[in-house]
Amino acid sequence: MISVGNFEKKYKICFCTLVFVTLLFGQYSYASNVTPAITDPKLIEETNAERERIFAELIEDPTNLDFLFKYANLSILLGDLEAAISVFEQMLIYEPDLPRIRLELGVLYFRLNAYPSAKLYLNSVKKYDAPEEVLKKVDSFLNSIVEAEKDYVHQHIFSVGLTRSSNANSGIDDDIIEIAGFPLSVPDSSKSQSDLTKNLRYTYTLNQDLNHPRGDKANYVLALTDQRLGTFNQFDTSSLVTSATRTFNLDRDPTSVFTSPALDASVTGFVVLLADKTLLTSQKYELLFKGAISNSSFITVGGFRDQRNFSINDLKSGFMRGLTFSNSYISDSNVLTELEYEYAKYNAKASYETYKSNSYDLNITSGLGSGWGFKASISHVKKSHFSPLPVFGERKEELNSINLEFSNSTSDNCLFASYGISRNDNKSSIDIFSKSNLQVTADFSYLCLFNQANS
Repeated sequence: MISVGNFEKKYKICFCTLVFVTLLFGQYSYASNVTPAITDPKLIEETNAERERIFAELIEDPTNLDFLFKYANLSILLGDLEAAISVFEQMLIYEPDLPRIRLELGVLYFRLNAYPSAKLYLNSVKKYDAPEEVLKKVDSFLNSIVEAEKDYVHQHIFSVGLTRSSNANSGIDDDIIEIAGFPLSVPDSSKSQSDLTKNLRYTYTLNQDLNHPRGDKANYVLALTDQRLGTFNQFDTSSLVTSATRTFNLDRDPTSVFTSPALDASVTGFVVLLADKTLLTSQKYELLFKGAISNSSFITVGGFRDQRNFSINDLKSGFMRGLTFSNSYISDSNVLTELEYEYAKYNAKASYETYKSNSYDLNITSGLGSGWGFKASISHVKKSHFSPLPVFGERKEELNSINLEFSNSTSDNCLFASYGISRNDNKSSIDIFSKSNLQVTADFSYLCLFNQANS
């Protein structure tokens, strides 16, 4: 029960009218402002029915602050934060000395990204003799607002890891292969062999708030990787990736099935070194449309163009164009399921290096408690080349992959560890391209290296 004192009689009639009008409007124009705190359709229906019951009680007794408080909290559960704000602010008009309600208003405005109003109510809580835990909560939200209002947020991630591969040299699995119809014995030096790889990775991200009314943002990434094998040093690889992404948040069309629609336009530069010599350079342009079709389902559709140049074999150089589609679904138990499809066509200088591919991916991610997480991935790729490879003939391939990963983070979220096992099987119409590889990986990342935010 909320103790608020007695209302002045001269305000009672006015208060009744304001509350009734506010609630009546909200009752018949209800729409969630944020994702509801509950996802089960049956529970949502029950909660909304309870809210309607409280509304009927308020018609009979509109000054009952306990009913008002219940109505506001049920609205919060349903994601209707604006309705809750309206009720709480009406309560403060006639009884301003309610620090709990001021705190609730500060949190609600924070969730709606209305930071000036959030700061006003949160700071007002400090004028009262509030408990220490309440003041700590206020300071936590005020600090979050300071960070959220800054234009630039930086993050540095440094990672080290080890990978054990059963086929580190990209060797052939079979003892005998067929070339141009003739069986040939595979020498031991060309067969698959295991090795241990040391992995180093550094990633820098910069997120920029563009101060646009729609909330548009920009993201910049610089990533460096270095992989060194113990024995097969000719397969040592290094890479440099730079990317820039601009997010355009779109105005929602009331007739559209999509909520929170947005466009991502990005450009990515990619350089790969093999044994410290340039192997590949790439420039990729991508446009993605993103939108939610429900509180738990999200769609992404896009297209891309990727210009690739191979330094060692220029006949492989060319460009790739493709389309992508993905659907993400979050279950009631917070299990994330992602389905992805990609169609791509690569046009190389040599016709036998030109191909088309269809890729299918399934990813399942779930929390396990105590900082642990789990991810399972399955991938299937079909690729067919337009022209036969000289001497070897027609080339068609199927790549099947499965990956299992367990991860754990510390309580301060600065240290992150992941442990994985993966299996890749590439089946080709040309025997020398049929290969398999089993990998076991352990990676350790530090996420709090020189992190800062600038206004």
